[in-house]
Amino acid sequence: MGQASKVEQAISRFESALYKLEASMVKIHEREAQLATTRGESDALQTEHKQLSQELDAVRRKAEQLATVNQQAAKRVDNAITRIKKVLG
Repeated sequence: MGQASKVEQAISRFESALYKLEASMVKIHEREAQLATTRGESDALQTEHKQLSQELDAVRRKAEQLATVNQQAAKRVDNAITRIKKVLG
C-alpha cells in the first residue's frame, strides 16, 4: 500500500467522522429547539394552572358565601312561616 493510499484512507475516515459530527450537531440543535418549545409550553401551562387555581379559590369563596346567605334566607322563611302559623292559629 502506498503512502497516497494511506492518506486517502485517512481523509476518507476523517470525512466520515466529520459527517457524523455534523449529523450529531444537527440532532443536538433540533433537540435544543424542541426543549425550548417544551419549556415554553410548560411555562404557559404553569401560568394557566396558577390562574385556574386562583379562579377556583374565588369560586369556592363565592359558593361559601352563597351557602351562608341561603342558610340565613331559609331561617328567615322558617321564622316567617312560624309567625304566620301563630297568627292563623
